[in-house]
Amino acid sequence: MPGQPIIHDIFESKTGTWQYVVADPYSKTAVIIDPVLDYDPTTRIITTDSANNLLSLVKERGYHVDRILETHAHADHLTAASYLQSRLAQEQDHKPPIGIGKRITQVQKLFGERYGVAPVEYEAAFDHLYDDNETFDIGYIKATAIHLPGHTPDHLGYMIGSKSTP
Repeated sequence: MPGQPIIHDIFESKTGTWQYVVADPYSKTAVIIDPVLDYDPTTRIITTDSANNLLSLVKERGYHVDRILETHAHADHLTAASYLQSRLAQEQDHKPPIGIGKRITQVQKLFGERYGVAPVEYEAAFDHLYDDNETFDIGYIKATAIHLPGHTPDHLGYMIGSKSTP
């Protein structure tokens, strides 16, 4: 039954970043990757338009979001992961865990020390810290967390599905 995932790539033009909804076509199980929380630097107003568009896509397609994944600590946008987690917990009776690579702790410690943020403020920011090459399921599709050093020390990619179609 496993096949290739359905990938919805959504470009957020103000920050020039990509967000993704990746779903198993059979089970309708999905993950959201790198969701954007809208921030206007001129007015300093935060809105949830981009995140709400993701929620609309999920609802229209009948997906059940099992996880929210981050690829790294973002300097180009604010994350909507917590907002989506809260909304999805209400809408689908499941609180999807927020995951990121295990090296995020290095980044959190660095910025925590630099800006005087107590560890208690950031240590529980993520529900799951992925090990290198850790595997998980998105419905019937296998996914693997892959460390991609370079952009940031915590950068992680997700290989979802396989190169060949069964």
